[in-house]
Amino acid sequence: MRTVFRYLKPYYFRMSIGFLIKFTGTIMDLLLPWILAYIIDNVIAKENLKEILAWGGLMVVCSIIAMLTNIIANRMASLVARYTTQRIRHDLFTKIMYLSNDYVDKFTIPSLISRMTSDTYNVHRMVGMMQRIGIRAPILLIGGLLVTLTLDPVLTLVLVVVLVFLVFITYTVSSKGIPLFRTVQESTEDMIRVLRENITGVRVIKALSKSDYEKDRFDKVNKKVMNDENKANMVLNTIKPAMNFLLQGGLVGVILLGAFRVNAGVSEVGKIVAF
Repeated sequence: MRTVFRYLKPYYFRMSIGFLIKFTGTIMDLLLPWILAYIIDNVIAKENLKEILAWGGLMVVCSIIAMLTNIIANRMASLVARYTTQRIRHDLFTKIMYLSNDYVDKFTIPSLISRMTSDTYNVHRMVGMMQRIGIRAPILLIGGLLVTLTLDPVLTLVLVVVLVFLVFITYTVSSKGIPLFRTVQESTEDMIRVLRENITGVRVIKALSKSDYEKDRFDKVNKKVMNDENKANMVLNTIKPAMNFLLQGGLVGVILLGAFRVNAGVSEVGKIVAF
């Protein structure tokens, strides 16, 4: 990570601008449920059409600002990720070209090819996601809790309980899924090695009529890469349905608890809708 941050250093100013834009858009997203609750609980009761349209227009403005800022920030994040990965790939290629034969044999050529291709691509994705979600997710989490606390502290407890389970599931699945991608990387290197051997020795393979053998050999390593990737992705993809289940369960809890609170006169309908 220190190496990645060293390559990100020339783009700190651009990243700061992007973070500020992303922060503005996230705040606009957080204002929408608060405005909606205020309209339902306070504005509609006055039966003043102009005031309703004014607050509704404010929601539209907030939505447009959130959309535009997210688009701009995401484009800036993509540029930073692209330029950073380009410099990393250039320096990595230069370093590989000056490696001695002993070091090339130690790392193996398939492994070096994998570093130049799939690994740099993963760095590109990480840098982009870090800028897109790394700033948005914490603000939504903390800001969302603060907004819900201002609306109804009791109902916020339901979200806190759901959040604890979400953190536990995400940590458990990630701790099991990340090691599987190391296996995927090793399988990919094996596939690159077989492919490279076939390309360099194509004349010998044809001369000895080993085409069918090499096809079966490549098919085996290709299927192993596919199976390893499917296994790793299936483990990590359990996070999303688990999150949806918990979030929907939390929503049901909010509605049930909110119904009792509204019936008791200690909460309002608009706050329940905002949740």
